[in-house]
Amino acid sequence: MNTVAVGVFSLTLLTGAVIAGAAAIGLAAPLYALVYLAVAALLVGTVIAVFCTKCPLRGEKCLHILPGRLAALLPARQGTYTAVEIAAVSAALLLIAALPQYWLLSQVPLFALFWAFAGTGVFLILRRVCPVCGNRCCPLRPKE
Repeated sequence: MNTVAVGVFSLTLLTGAVIAGAAAIGLAAPLYALVYLAVAALLVGTVIAVFCTKCPLRGEKCLHILPGRLAALLPARQGTYTAVEIAAVSAALLLIAALPQYWLLSQVPLFALFWAFAGTGVFLILRRVCPVCGNRCCPLRPKE
């Protein structure tokens, strides 16, 4: 499987994890599930605005396709990632994962699905996408 296919597949798995989290929330509180989906979308937008706009591959060359295309709609930014930017992106991603955990713990099959999707998606990104990505400033890229 080529790197772009892995990049797209990994984001599909991560989206599946968010949907599993929303489903668990929705079983108890449907309105909260919609709020979670809106918050997750906002946080993903934050990641794209903070992280992807500095990536030299944004646009057509992005190995994940959609984030790069969305980042190309925003003003490009230059330079290495600051500690504040890395912290903001980390906090956004951790919040997306942490918010549904209360509801997932009461829905064991959805809990397992959430973490299988999330774990596999992150694993694929770190093992198959990051090593060949051209973003030399990315803190996730293995050092040469």
